[in-house]
Amino acid sequence: MFRSFAWAGYEAASHLRGDHARVDALRSSGHDRWARLDHAILGSLGVRTVREALRWHLIGEGTRDWSSAQVQVEAALAMGVEIVWDICHWGVPDGMDVMAPDWPRRLADFAHDAARMLRREGGAVAGWVPVNEMSFWAWAGGHMGYFAPHLIDQGDALKRQLVHGHLAVVDALRQLGRAEPLLVCEPLIWVHPASDAQADVVEAHSLVESSFDAIRWVLEADPTAIDVIGLNFYPHNQWVMHGERLLGADPRKRSLSSLLADVSRRFGLPLVVSETGAEEPDGDAWLAEMRDQLSIALAAGAPVQGVCVYPVTDYLGWDDERHCPCGPIGMREGMRFVRPGQAAAMRALNALAPKPHPTMVRDDAGTSLALRAP
Repeated sequence: MFRSFAWAGYEAASHLRGDHARVDALRSSGHDRWARLDHAILGSLGVRTVREALRWHLIGEGTRDWSSAQVQVEAALAMGVEIVWDICHWGVPDGMDVMAPDWPRRLADFAHDAARMLRREGGAVAGWVPVNEMSFWAWAGGHMGYFAPHLIDQGDALKRQLVHGHLAVVDALRQLGRAEPLLVCEPLIWVHPASDAQADVVEAHSLVESSFDAIRWVLEADPTAIDVIGLNFYPHNQWVMHGERLLGADPRKRSLSSLLADVSRRFGLPLVVSETGAEEPDGDAWLAEMRDQLSIALAAGAPVQGVCVYPVTDYLGWDDERHCPCGPIGMREGMRFVRPGQAAAMRALNALAPKPHPTMVRDDAGTSLALRAP
């Protein structure tokens, strides 16, 4: 389905923080300047599929300025890389109200123009993520006020608005005849009850269930509006309700393979691990664990189509701009370098073979396509 089982994900957060400063992780990682070099390094590891994002806050409204995306598009073309594009990775143009009634239409218009631009440039599109991590955005931006739109206790309202945005983008892409896979990329979490008391068990279960709200709501509105379920899974994605994170070999943790099996049984759609990785010095061991767990999941029949190491390069932290060392591509004194352990781990991930799924094919030009019921 995709050109490689292992994907590279370039951190693309572009939201407004609580202090209203703009995050631009593509810039802080250097990928906006070194995209061709990054693809060359990862190409040597067999990686041919990547996740990128369009920076709407730079491209703007009205007469679009696509110059910020030009390096990404041209580098991918030159290096034979296909891109799964995030249309909106939490960042919107200054002054735009995500909660406004016309926001889904404005997002759809942006997606329409982006798809036309990519068709004109000849870029290989492997898929579309209309809105990145709707559940996390709803929590961070709608419940906690951590980043834009800086709302408190309105997480469900924001989540529903983001779902409307996803559906509007799907309609816009279909009007252009785009048939590449439609993805959601949502957190994959597990919450252990604080105790065995029934109320605590129900509370933990309800929180886990809420992480699937966006997927459920999209599919209830249009069962064909998701072709691939992307699941973002990190070392910090499991915790005790109102308590500590479940890290390392904690016996209360659940394995990735068992969580993937649950999602597969529930939705019956192809899966990708759309984000996974760990900061140094834990990156090598984490990716090795992911390789082992994905091997188990595939052997058990889970329809996993790929795994995205994310972020694949160092970048600056959202809150404090600290240097975050992660992924096979490091950055030191303005220069790229390769971490041998993570490079080897990425090769091992890429050696896995995806579980075929009858809805996913490639055309004669090698483009990923989704076969949808009429």
